[in-house]
Amino acid sequence: MKCPVCGERDPEVGVLCEECRDELSSPIRITPEQIILRIVRPTEAALLDPWGRVHRLEARTLVGRQIESQGLAILEPSVSRHHAHLTLDEGVWTMRDLGSANGTFHDDKLIEGAVALKSGDRVRFGHIAFYILFSVDQMPIPRASRTVTSTIKPPNIESVLPPIKNDSPVFDADEETTNVGLPEMRFRMHEPTGGGGGLIEVDGKQVQLTTTQFELMALMIRRMASEEHQPELVRGFVRSSELIADLSWDTREPSENHVKQLVRRVRRALVKSDIGDLIESRHRFGYRLRAIPKTE
Repeated sequence: MKCPVCGERDPEVGVLCEECRDELSSPIRITPEQIILRIVRPTEAALLDPWGRVHRLEARTLVGRQIESQGLAILEPSVSRHHAHLTLDEGVWTMRDLGSANGTFHDDKLIEGAVALKSGDRVRFGHIAFYILFSVDQMPIPRASRTVTSTIKPPNIESVLPPIKNDSPVFDADEETTNVGLPEMRFRMHEPTGGGGGLIEVDGKQVQLTTTQFELMALMIRRMASEEHQPELVRGFVRSSELIADLSWDTREPSENHVKQLVRRVRRALVKSDIGDLIESRHRFGYRLRAIPKTE
């Protein structure tokens, strides 16, 4: 069976293909354990998270960072304690923001009031995105992907989540902060004078790349290093149009699909070299390094 969102490509990350999974990419790195579902009466509908996991919904599902009884808990600071409601009424699913600090989004549009949803829509709570599907009874077999399971270790949860106060069983967070920090890593680039690609060393681990792959990594490393003044949420992104214009392509008319294929190949090369998935993709922002180059 194909990816349930696009219906075109094979699953690569859980039940999602890699391109649909990339559409859920976020500047905030969280772990699967930070998304917790507690429901009693599941419907046929579900949210699909960035790991391609299926979270069944009740006819009225509360989404937030603090769920006292039932609902979907997202333990991440950009998500408010009681963030949004997903509701099924007379066959129509709607989503309503509950006055959250960082907003609820429907296909990247900030919502006000209740909005009707379609199956396959992308919804986002703060900085954490999902797909909503109305029927998940027939799903492809989830596939574990090295792109997901071998990524850089995220920051300690204690440094990401607000402190627990007054022995609260969940989170008592009045501060809505989203700055969790990118790790610092040491990069060295070795490009032979004769061309033909180059070698990149990341914290002592090496990976050999083709010319276009090497140029992609070099551009993202330079961009991340040069935008020290930018907030980390938006620092270091390179748009696809810039990559199409600046990289050395082996085709006469490079396109967005060529960029996506290039990024996938570099990700696989990095993971295979035991470095980890160092490339983050973000809808409408482009691609960036998942680390800050360490100065020497």
